[in-house]
Amino acid sequence: MTVKSLLSLLLSTTLGLAVVGNLFAGHLITASILVFIGLGVGVLSHLAFFEEKKKKPAGIGPIPWLNLVMCYSTLLLGLGSFLFLLINPSDPREMTIAKAGQSAGQETEGSKVPISDETNVASGGERARLGNSGRGEGLDAMGGANEDNQNAMREAQVANPDIAGAEQGMADKTKVSSQNFEEVVNPSELDQGIAGAEDFLLSRIGEDQENKDIGDPNALVFDENEDSALAFDPTVFRGAEDPNDILSKANGDKITNLRAAVNSLGVSVPKSMSGRCDKVGRVARLARGGVRNPERVENAVTKALNWLSQDQNADGSWGKNSKGAMTGFALLCYLGHCDLTDSPEYGETVAKGIKYLVELGDEKDGWLYVTNHKHGSAYAHGIASYALAEAYGMTEKAFILPVLQKAIRRIIVGQQADGGWVYMVERPGADNLRLVDFGNKGASDTSVSGWQFQALKAAYNTGANFPDIEPALELAVKNFYRVYSSENGGFGYRNKSDTKKANHKLTGVGSLGLQSWKFGHPSEEEKKETLKKAMQHILKNNLSMDYNSGDANLYSWYYDAQALFNYGGAFWTAWNRKMEPMLLNSQLADGSWPKEGGGKTSSQGGKDAEVYRTTLCILMLEVYYRYVY
Repeated sequence: MTVKSLLSLLLSTTLGLAVVGNLFAGHLITASILVFIGLGVGVLSHLAFFEEKKKKPAGIGPIPWLNLVMCYSTLLLGLGSFLFLLINPSDPREMTIAKAGQSAGQETEGSKVPISDETNVASGGERARLGNSGRGEGLDAMGGANEDNQNAMREAQVANPDIAGAEQGMADKTKVSSQNFEEVVNPSELDQGIAGAEDFLLSRIGEDQENKDIGDPNALVFDENEDSALAFDPTVFRGAEDPNDILSKANGDKITNLRAAVNSLGVSVPKSMSGRCDKVGRVARLARGGVRNPERVENAVTKALNWLSQDQNADGSWGKNSKGAMTGFALLCYLGHCDLTDSPEYGETVAKGIKYLVELGDEKDGWLYVTNHKHGSAYAHGIASYALAEAYGMTEKAFILPVLQKAIRRIIVGQQADGGWVYMVERPGADNLRLVDFGNKGASDTSVSGWQFQALKAAYNTGANFPDIEPALELAVKNFYRVYSSENGGFGYRNKSDTKKANHKLTGVGSLGLQSWKFGHPSEEEKKETLKKAMQHILKNNLSMDYNSGDANLYSWYYDAQALFNYGGAFWTAWNRKMEPMLLNSQLADGSWPKEGGGKTSSQGGKDAEVYRTTLCILMLEVYYRYVY
């Protein structure tokens, strides 16, 4: 018997056993491979047969014939096995996980998924538990694992069709059942934006003990026995002080509240701002805020701050024309990252910026604008006052306070009867000096009012003495309601009717104001309903959020990002899925941001557009920890 005969006989026997074994395993692909192997063995058997016949023309004996019979038998058995498994697929339990929203067997290798201690999964559009490997779309199924190994949450929370994937055919990057975003702007009762939702991790609104309303100082539970624990300052965003739990911020006062956060200068900052100074816990805050790549976000902020440092003027200011506003913007970015005057990287930069604003205020008797421009001066004073208030609150440098008190007084005195502010107007001064002050005629301007409100809020947070600041904040809140339209959920420019115009997207401004102060609301229920409609309005008007789009509006997005983050839940998840990658992917190699589509920052910022848009983008990327409402 030749070597070919012996080898083909051995292979035929082995192949036959493999085919039989695979019938029990039920692997269709393996069965098809065995058929092709059988064909190869058949060729070898025929070669062996003819070789034997050539050597023994008189008679080759039974072995070569037996070899051929076994070869054909094995091949037929393999073909039969393949056809059987093709018609009757078995249940490879370790391989068949149904995708969300599918019936059993669709796009899966089998028809069932076993329920076991390790999977706890039911297939075919039934139920899947959060965090497990299966997916489903039943009432208590919040989705399943997405491409980042996170819980996909519910389809109403998935705003980006490119990420959603879908049974709807939107994409295949993830297998999460989704719908077009326009159809699911209003979350259902199981969404995380609602009290009692399945997962409270991202929830920041609600009515029960674990899921409180925006601005409630008890929204999170902290261990008060830990000196380093971070929590909320009960004096922040409230008009009435709680004598049983008050954190005084007057310079030199002893801090007795164990939950107070102390920054690198030894200054106890308001708890609403403590997240920015918790550098160890910052990554956790980023992750809790839904950031997909915390390290990349931090690197983007650092690169941008480096760019700002290099762009600072010799006198400590930023910008060419609107130095007051641009210096305010830049300082807010450093302070938002808790880089203070002692920062190893940016300490000198921050100190020079603060010194510039203080000297400007000294020179102009409390005004913090540079040029007498009725539009620009109004914005500049509010932005710079906001930054100076945060600088004092976080450093308690005594030389800041006198100028800050004058600047805040200018804002309070300039408030209109309706609670808002308007552009500056000229008025004559002594010795024919040309002076500019807040006007007092006509309906107030929501955009200008937003910056004055933020300046007042930041000043109040310092704990220093600012006469009449609480009534001013309350009246400002009432003004935001004045321009609110219940028809579409938007906040107007001067009146509620302006919400129908596309030019002024100020809903984030009004929303942030309502979230930031407790008094001035018609009722708690009306506040909640207003904010809910406002969040819907923002999302509906930013469905095509794209940095390079002609509709790109960084100014509006700065406010929108804060308002949506404070609101949380499905609304914030929908927004951040677009905002985070958009900002990260648009940043230039030097750390700045380029001109956006439509060029609104160029028309608004003029020669200072580069600093203007870069600071807005930094502040948006700091939203995850800059304030902890």
